[in-house]
Amino acid sequence: MSKLKSYQEQVQQAVEKGIKSFEEQHRALAAKPFDYAEKLEEEAKAFSIKSVREIHDKALDTVYSKLNEWNKLVSDYTSGLVSKLEPEEEKKAPAKKKPAAKKAPAKTAAKTAEAAA
Repeated sequence: MSKLKSYQEQVQQAVEKGIKSFEEQHRALAAKPFDYAEKLEEEAKAFSIKSVREIHDKALDTVYSKLNEWNKLVSDYTSGLVSKLEPEEEKKAPAKKKPAAKKAPAKTAAKTAEAAA
């Protein structure tokens, strides 16, 4: 076998080996997203849209219930602080209302006509 033929075969084997190695790595890397997609598909089949909505709504109920509880606590706390910082006005006797001015009795149209005549 000639040296040239031998070099040609060695290069061909090296390229073959490189292609095989690259193919194995590529297939392993490409398989990962498909593996995740298949796993997700299997898990998704375990839930119906209705059950997912129920889980979602329960989570929202919990979150907003806790937020409203927190808001009430903060409101109560700040109300206490405000009442300490702003003294209540001294309790005074309620102011007496002025009596309403007496209105002259309304004249009837007939009396007005007589007075004008």
